[in-house]
Amino acid sequence: MIRNVVHFMAVFSAGIITGGQYVVSFDYLSTGMGASFYTEKMQYAIHHIGTPLFGMLITTTFLNLAAGFLYRKDRRTCYILIVAGALFLIGGLITRFGNIPLLDAIDTWRVSSPPANWSDVAQNWYFYHSVRLGIDVIGFFLVILSVFARRNESA
Repeated sequence: MIRNVVHFMAVFSAGIITGGQYVVSFDYLSTGMGASFYTEKMQYAIHHIGTPLFGMLITTTFLNLAAGFLYRKDRRTCYILIVAGALFLIGGLITRFGNIPLLDAIDTWRVSSPPANWSDVAQNWYFYHSVRLGIDVIGFFLVILSVFARRNESA
């Protein structure tokens, strides 16, 4: 029973984080935005959605690795979940070392006078975000695959 609950939570959290990253892809693309609007929008996001999203990414990573451990007798499912967990971990590392330093810089900008290179910073942030989204989508696919790959043995 515990194994099924953790597996369900792993699938559910992977869907939440991947769906959240998908929406961010559309909402935070800087194309067509002015410097002040982009700065204000990103600063709002930094203070309101950044921590919950990063927390969900950590939770998703942990749940997938835990589910993999709980399926250790079913090697196929175990490996799929461990790889999914590793992908979410890589996504978290990209966030920590790619996106967050850029967000820290954006958080210091004045809305009324963003720096001249704001567009370059925005494009760099979006690049890291896109790579992370791609990795998360593969992780999510694997988590869904794990539901179909598992053997229904008693734990």
